[in-house]
Amino acid sequence: MKGLQFFMTSKNFELPKFLPTVTVSSLDEAESLCKILKLAKINSLEITLRPSVSFEAIEFISMDNEINLGIGTVLKTEQLIELENKKINFVVSPGYSDAVASYTRENKIIYIPGVETSTEIIKAYENGYKLLKFFPAELSGGIEKLNAIYSVFPDIKFLCTGGINLSNYQEYIKLPNVCALGGSFVLPKKLINEVDSVEAINYLNSLI
Repeated sequence: MKGLQFFMTSKNFELPKFLPTVTVSSLDEAESLCKILKLAKINSLEITLRPSVSFEAIEFISMDNEINLGIGTVLKTEQLIELENKKINFVVSPGYSDAVASYTRENKIIYIPGVETSTEIIKAYENGYKLLKFFPAELSGGIEKLNAIYSVFPDIKFLCTGGINLSNYQEYIKLPNVCALGGSFVLPKKLINEVDSVEAINYLNSLI
């Protein structure tokens, strides 16, 4: 599941082609998730900051040196300040925030801001960002729009989320400017809660 590789602080950090994107609600889920990711040989994860998220679970995952922890649905720096003692490797936002960009830069955290329009892409690009989140992918024009964007911004790469599922993900991942896909389809929560992790591992391997 290897995807885009880029330099982060003192180590090489690799964003997988399929990025598990989940809201972890308990310590039990966190333990199960870490086990699944290691067995499936996936070293990155995005936890979305939704109301049901467990900060205890985030702390547990952040202490695992084999997992690059990302925090998603970040709208303001206050969300990150709450987690400042946790080992966060990357941050994902649905849009671009100057404040979040400044905070992550100061703390040497990779920032993946969300974009939908050419104007938003240019703003992020002018601020040094070439890896962006295209969101919501399907509602924003999907594959046709990404093809059009590529002709104008060939050096921009996208993590795509929003409306991507088992029926269309293969068309997205083929695009030259798409380096990764995220969303609940990558690792459905019901598989995390299964007693036996074999089904989850087989599912993840089937995406390749």
